Amino acid sequence: MPDDSPPLPPKPPAAPRPGGGQGTVLAERKAARTKPPQLYQVVMLNDDYTPMEFVVMVVQQYFQRDPDTATLIMLKIHHEGRGICGVYTKDVAATKVELVLTAARREGHPLQCIMEAA
Repeated sequence: MPDDSPPLPPKPPAAPRPGGGQGTVLAERKAARTKPPQLYQVVMLNDDYTPMEFVVMVVQQYFQRDPDTATLIMLKIHHEGRGICGVYTKDVAATKVELVLTAARREGHPLQCIMEAA
């Protein structure tokens, strides 16, 4: 089947390039780098009233730790006055703090949980 379309006009000559060559011009492209989000530690503070078993349960439930790890975190809180339960982005850390505080208040415990920049 013959092509009945008219022939295309010839391409205009390329514009002169700096340096006089007809080479390819490369545009440098910097890789877009996004900063990773700021991370926050969720820290539980020791008190003389919250039962150790409750702290272990909270660490297991809200921070997905196995019983042995949760117990070690609880002992660190008990002996050193504070213990890091996890490191998260700001929104996740704030949510975890609120969940822990709500659970403690619901059970009548004065447990304190805070977040700090990591």
